Amino acid sequence: MLLTDAGLKGITGEFGHVDQVMHKAGFDRGGAWDYNKASFDMRLEGKDSAYYLRVQSHVIEGVLESPKAKVQLEDPVFLRHIFPHGLDPDTEIPTEFQETINKAIQQVKKELG
Repeated sequence: MLLTDAGLKGITGEFGHVDQVMHKAGFDRGGAWDYNKASFDMRLEGKDSAYYLRVQSHVIEGVLESPKAKVQLEDPVFLRHIFPHGLDPDTEIPTEFQETINKAIQQVKKELG
């Protein structure tokens, strides 16, 4: 589910700072990056499945892993992991995760917006 009303799309910042803010808000970048984009994932454990809140970013100046590279955030996407098939982008957000997701998005907006 694409969260177009989250208010993150278009926020820009230096990659090093964005990376720190996202980690502090509960997102993990892990190995999900290449030279011009990075994905930040928050894993949420449900009763029957794992879910992810993913915020993708793309480089608008420089290259990743340079902390001075300028990146721009995209709209968050809520995903459900379906073993062994992959990720379902059309899943609704369970109410048990809504508060956690709202807090994380608000924290990112406050620190980067």
